[in-house]
Amino acid sequence: MHRLVIFLFLTSAIFSFAQAPQRPNVENTNDGTEGTPITFHVTSVRQEDLTDCDPQKCSSREFTIEGYVDTRRTGSRITYVLTCIESVVYEPTPHVSGACVRLHAGGDYDGKRFADSIDFWPNKHYTPPPYRVLYSIESEKEISRASH
Repeated sequence: MHRLVIFLFLTSAIFSFAQAPQRPNVENTNDGTEGTPITFHVTSVRQEDLTDCDPQKCSSREFTIEGYVDTRRTGSRITYVLTCIESVVYEPTPHVSGACVRLHAGGDYDGKRFADSIDFWPNKHYTPPPYRVLYSIESEKEISRASH
């Protein structure tokens, strides 16, 4: 009986050391291909018509979003300036070739942060067209929450 207790103790000790290390921070375990889940608070929205298209063939406009993400790990805030360009092509029939999700000042939006973009599109099955365009990160800056 005594040997059985020792055997079970040693076996459980070996298996507890053999487990993979646990990383509580999701940001550290993500390799970047799935994005890091965030909640983005929008503080400002602007749109501007662009002149890079022949007006007879297409039109495009750029959405500029400013906002922030509060981080729990460091207790800081990351501010962002994001842009997304939406295009409408008139030939052969008028259609949106690349669409930007609509965001509004004062709103909180779930998204996924990638290396150089943020995706606000919902996670459900989708078949293009139009193609869903992500917001490009133009700038990001960490500030302490006390300074905002």
